[in-house]
Amino acid sequence: MPKSGSNWSVSMQVSESTRPGALSEWRTGWALVIAACCGVALGSVQIYATGVFVAPLEAEFGWSRADISAGLLAPSLLGVLFSPAIGILIDRWGARRLAIPGTMMVCVTTAGLSLAGPSIYSWWALWFALGLAALCMKPTIWSTAVSSHFSAGRGLALAVMLSGTGVAQALLPTITRLLIDNIGWRGAYVALGAGFAVIVGPVLWFFFKDARFATDKDGKKIASNVGGYTLREGVRTRQFWQLCISALIITGVIVAFVFHLVPMLSETGLDRASATYVAGIAGIFSIIGRLGVGAMLDRLPGPPVGAASVALPIIAASLLLAFPGSLPMAIIAIVFLGLCIGGEYDSVIYLSSRYFGMRKFGSLFGWVASALLAGVGLGPWITGRIHDATGSYELFLWLVIPLAAVSALLLGTLGKYPEHAAPES
Repeated sequence: MPKSGSNWSVSMQVSESTRPGALSEWRTGWALVIAACCGVALGSVQIYATGVFVAPLEAEFGWSRADISAGLLAPSLLGVLFSPAIGILIDRWGARRLAIPGTMMVCVTTAGLSLAGPSIYSWWALWFALGLAALCMKPTIWSTAVSSHFSAGRGLALAVMLSGTGVAQALLPTITRLLIDNIGWRGAYVALGAGFAVIVGPVLWFFFKDARFATDKDGKKIASNVGGYTLREGVRTRQFWQLCISALIITGVIVAFVFHLVPMLSETGLDRASATYVAGIAGIFSIIGRLGVGAMLDRLPGPPVGAASVALPIIAASLLLAFPGSLPMAIIAIVFLGLCIGGEYDSVIYLSSRYFGMRKFGSLFGWVASALLAGVGLGPWITGRIHDATGSYELFLWLVIPLAAVSALLLGTLGKYPEHAAPES
């Protein structure tokens, strides 16, 4: 069993004195991070491209926006249900064996969305198929591979990896609109699927590795004794449950905030143009927050950094409540929200890797990933229900303050990193 350490660092398969530094890890692992970043970007296509297809689908089939959006429920529900099982497969087969075929299946099913219509059931069925394929593109895949190679520089490496969502957010809407304008929505889906297959497929094939399954020239596994909890040991720790609960709460808060941000700002008195402009600021500062928190996690104790990052929505909600209709205060609030958007996910993944170790990281983090995905689905829905019942977002903003505080408390009290001794052969 792992023992509690005397400091915040953690020993994995090598001792602290011999573990390579962050610079050495980056020299040998930069291509892995870029490959994982591409995989994260592909996994974001369903979020950042689908909105551009809504208008042409409405025009051609007369489907409602609610019915079109319902297609995205399938990947979310499947992710919540099967992320733990996927984590077990990652530990058994390695991240690479799932990521490469999963990428090809996602590309094929993305192109397959071009076959939708005229029945809305065909659209939902195609999204169900995409959801099944996307099970092999969940965060556990990419974070396991990157964490297996990086230790001293893990925080920044995970931050760069997760920046794939920012790349997708910046590029996909424009690319998708241009494709639809020139070759129609069906052709656009085919082009997106084929384009990602041509670009991401080879990058993953050549550079995406799981260090736990690396072999020498004789085919013998190099990292045969990797330190960390077993699944049974991990679920018995309070840190496992604190990470799961904190992930569920803060993801629900953040995604609900982002999903309802424009109408929320409009209701405080800002005109729609100003609300849209202010909302865009969150995307810029999410990248700054992600890279900043990643760098700090490599240099400072992780629990306080994680707690501070998930506490930022308290400031955002307080400013919006105290200064309704104020454009300067709204901008400041969204800056803090953006910093949290960038830092909270990185913090949860990083801290999970430190407390669980890499021995069965996939199996254990699969449960955390399930909690994250549950928050993604529940947060916006609950907030919408609150608005429908009260006629405003004021109650939601008041709830953000205690919820973010609880999430920060859970991360801040995780305690010292355990020293994961490698199991005996």
